[in-house]
Amino acid sequence: MTALDSVYQDRLLDLAAEIARDGHAVPHPTATGSAYSRACGSRIEIAIVLDGDRIADYGQRVEACALGSAAASVVGAAIVGRTVAEVRQAAAEMAAMLTQDGPPPGGAFAELAALEPARGFTNRHGSMQLAFRALEKAFRSAGV
Repeated sequence: MTALDSVYQDRLLDLAAEIARDGHAVPHPTATGSAYSRACGSRIEIAIVLDGDRIADYGQRVEACALGSAAASVVGAAIVGRTVAEVRQAAAEMAAMLTQDGPPPGGAFAELAALEPARGFTNRHGSMQLAFRALEKAFRSAGV
């Protein structure tokens, strides 16, 4: 099995093929954010509704490689009902998994473990973190 074969396993490809909440329209978003990966051209636009510090609604438009799409799918499936702090914790755990050989994120974001075999592809780290980067922009614009 090659390094690429170990990355592009069925679970990752399934996540990338069916991106959770892709195209979901958020009628009156509290905030929006976007992110772009120069390495592969992947991009994401997100919209959120906050109820206090909890995500009440989430929509995304994803145009990304398989790695970015899979990560966005996990985030889209997990995020509604989570607090801003929980999302930021998952983002920090994801960054540590990719750059410091840390364990995958836990809890609602545990499926990000499907991306663990890709940690050696440092040029793709940006695409795998697009959803979290766009969310952080939205959080900041909402003042949280």
